[in-house]
Amino acid sequence: MELSGHATNKLDTYGISGERLSAWKAALQQGQCFLDLTTSATVVVTEWEARPWITILSQNGERVITTYPTDHRTVANRIGAKRWLKTSS
Repeated sequence: MELSGHATNKLDTYGISGERLSAWKAALQQGQCFLDLTTSATVVVTEWEARPWITILSQNGERVITTYPTDHRTVANRIGAKRWLKTSS
């Protein structure tokens, strides 16, 4: 999966490189996919290093636009408010 310049910068900001980057990519492949009904973005929620991470993908799903750590409450609120709709991918 390709990383945008912004995604690469975000990963660098969080000190994710080398083996940690490989682990993050592996976790990303196991994440749950959602459609953000507000932005029409594909969102992948991954549990990695004991916390959830949000990753926003390009429309074709082949490029990471951005990624950042979050908390379980934020994820639950977005799902509960029906802002995020679970997809099959």
